Amino acid sequence: MKDYRRLLGYLAPYRGQLAAAIFFMVMYAATSTLTLGTISPLIQVMFERTGEAKVGAAAVPGQADPRQIETLASEPLTRDNLIHWPRLLRAKVELTLLARPLVAIERICVFLLVVIVIKNVSDYLQNYYIVAVEQAALRDLRGELQRHLQTLSLSFYHSRRTGTLLSRLTNDFEFLRMALAASTTNGIKDTLTLVGSLGLAFFASWQLALLAILILPPTALVLGVVGRKMRKRSTTAQERMGDLAAMLQESISGVRVVQAFGAEVHEAGRFARVNEGVRAATVRMRRVASAARPLSEIGLVVVAVGLLWLGAHAIFEQHVVAPHQFFLLVTALVTSISPIRSLAEVNTNIQQGISAARRVFELIDTAPTIADRVDARVVDGFRDRVRFEDVRFHYNEETPVLAGVSFELPRGGVVALVGSSGSGKTTTMDLLPRFHDPVGGRVTFDGVDLRELKLATLRAQLGIVTQETFLFHDTLRANIAYGLDDVSDAAVRAAAEAAHAHDFVSRLPAGYDTMVGERGVTLSGGERQRIAIARALLRNPPILLLDEATSSLDTESERLVQEALDRLMKDRTVLVIAHRLSTVQHADRIVVLDRGRVVATGTHAELLAADGLYRRLYELQFEA
Repeated sequence: MKDYRRLLGYLAPYRGQLAAAIFFMVMYAATSTLTLGTISPLIQVMFERTGEAKVGAAAVPGQADPRQIETLASEPLTRDNLIHWPRLLRAKVELTLLARPLVAIERICVFLLVVIVIKNVSDYLQNYYIVAVEQAALRDLRGELQRHLQTLSLSFYHSRRTGTLLSRLTNDFEFLRMALAASTTNGIKDTLTLVGSLGLAFFASWQLALLAILILPPTALVLGVVGRKMRKRSTTAQERMGDLAAMLQESISGVRVVQAFGAEVHEAGRFARVNEGVRAATVRMRRVASAARPLSEIGLVVVAVGLLWLGAHAIFEQHVVAPHQFFLLVTALVTSISPIRSLAEVNTNIQQGISAARRVFELIDTAPTIADRVDARVVDGFRDRVRFEDVRFHYNEETPVLAGVSFELPRGGVVALVGSSGSGKTTTMDLLPRFHDPVGGRVTFDGVDLRELKLATLRAQLGIVTQETFLFHDTLRANIAYGLDDVSDAAVRAAAEAAHAHDFVSRLPAGYDTMVGERGVTLSGGERQRIAIARALLRNPPILLLDEATSSLDTESERLVQEALDRLMKDRTVLVIAHRLSTVQHADRIVVLDRGRVVATGTHAELLAADGLYRRLYELQFEA
């Protein structure tokens, strides 16, 4: 239950609204009890003709003195005589019953109308407040989860499917909502209503009411067994739903590949298998959930039937229960069926919520592998150089990616990383913004190990254009100014011009207000790349990281962007990766990687003159 208590902790910031909701729940339960309480006097007036007695008449031996009742009933219900309220309320009821039958019924009807109005207003207000509290708590939890996901390192996402993570932010939160609603609205309100109903039953006849509640312990035991099974099967169903969401995300994102390879039938088959798993798991879960209500109701009906039989003997043979009292007893017990059935569903919803909470908190409790140390230092600028010192890295111990990489990136210099695919170029670059940390050696920034620096201030020194260009479903202006506040239109335009993007943007009907679609689908590959470069340039960082920055450009676009990059690289530190060796010929130093090792360093001319890997790569591209 610790996960459930932790979930309820998100309600704490909204104690005021929660207290208001609980107050109106109490009002609802109290007025529900009062509504039931009118049954007994109404039956008594209509069938036992108590109103034939006259107020003010002399007391009859063995009966209450009407004059004393009238005196008591005339006293107001104030805070000072709070201790006497039960006696005064009883006197007011008895005074009503001593009136003529029609007058008594009129008074009861007016009282019933007022109470029902208060009851329903209270029901609305408790829902009004509890929905606000419930949704605010879920908003906070959802926001906390989203913020935490942004702090997790890339290695975390390498082992997770995007659809599964999305499922926890959608499907699991629906179960959490139901659990919070169950524990607050239904749990509290129905418990209070049940207490009121059982209180009236005991008031009518404590002997018969005591017999009735003997069924509650075995019923609770059965519901406990159902709850445990429910939690287990709910976890399985939620996992299957996560698999389904992951497959949908993959098939939609990869629809171009699916159609290009004519794999629609194959994808339909994969989806059908996962979809069947969701159906089977959900059916098993719902079968268990469906057992809670009928089991509790059967037990209550058995009690009610038994009470009818016992009550008949008590009225007609033993004369220990008056008819109006027995009628109140039966009505109160029958009324308790609804809150008990609801509480059975509360248990089911809570068990599902606990399962969902465990999955959500598992993510929140996942510690990022890349995090600031307690004494991390703030980076306030770049002054000297970045050094890779005998850097080693692997995703798993069996497959090393980098094995003793060493080189330096001086301020104002341009260093290029080249090598065949899989040589470790991108991984090497990813170590500088600390997307990963080396497992051996170190990377220093002005002589300080990156792990000793405050992460946000380190990354503020970097402008990155990744190999896979990613644009958000937003305007071109918002994508260029991404992550920056209060950026002027002139600055956005200047960055676009520098990246040779302004010309094609200005030709669009909406210009910089054009929506680019998901992942920039409305733009060509070259256009997306130029927008990404403009985004990096607008930050005006001292260090540029260009991972295949021109890989998606046609010849003309590549020429324009390369000209812009040449201008911007002046007096700026640049680490660049390029398969096209023609784009790095003017680099100050070229580092050649092969299978995670540095096999050569030098200028373009020096490496070309040597008979090594760089020359072979160059000749292959030239001959192609």
